[in-house]
Amino acid sequence: MSGEGIVYNSKMMDTFLTAHWIKISAALVLLIAFLVLFLRSRNKPTPESDDASLKAKIKQLGEEYTLLSGVVVPALGGMSRIDHVIVSPYGIFVLLVVHERGKVSGRERNGEWEIKSGRRRDILYNPLWENRKWVNALENHLGPQPLIPIVVFTQAKLKNDFGKNVIPLATLPGFIKKYDTPRISSDQLEAILEKLTPDTPKNS
Repeated sequence: MSGEGIVYNSKMMDTFLTAHWIKISAALVLLIAFLVLFLRSRNKPTPESDDASLKAKIKQLGEEYTLLSGVVVPALGGMSRIDHVIVSPYGIFVLLVVHERGKVSGRERNGEWEIKSGRRRDILYNPLWENRKWVNALENHLGPQPLIPIVVFTQAKLKNDFGKNVIPLATLPGFIKKYDTPRISSDQLEAILEKLTPDTPKNS
C-alpha cells in the first residue's frame, strides 16, 4: 500500500472516530439533560403536597380549629368554591392558596402582580380580590361573622409588602394565633359548621 493510501485511510479513520465521538457526546448531553429534568420534576412540590403541608400546619393549632376544604357556597351569578375555611372560636379564616413558585412583586391594590421564576415572567391576578369575593359570599351565607381573609403562598417568595393578610405558608399558624379573643360561641360554631359542611370533607 502506498504512503498516500495510508494517509488517506488514516484521515478516514480520524473522521469516522470524530463523528462517532460527536454522536456519543451529543447522546450523553441529552441523557444528562433528561436526568436533570426528571429529578427536578420528582422534587417539585405539587398542589397535593402543598395541601398536605397546609393541613399539617393547621394541626399545630389544636382541636379548637376545624379545617374545611373545598367549601361551596352560593354567590352572585352561581356558586363559589373556596380553597379552605378554618372555623374557630376566634374567627373564621378564609384561605386562598397560591401554589406557583418564583418571586412575587407588585402592590396590594394593583389588579395584576408579577411572578418571576428564572427567566420566565407570568401575570398573577390579585388574589386578594378573589378572596374578598369569597368573604362576601360567606357573609351572605352565614350572616355577620368575624371573617378573616388570608392569601397563602406555599412556594413563592414575596418581594413586596402586600398587606398583613398575604403570607407565606410557614407563618400561617403564628398569624392565626394572633387572633386570640373568643368571638364565636360553641352553639354558633355548631350552626356554622352545619351550614358549611352538608357535603364537605372535614379535617380537624
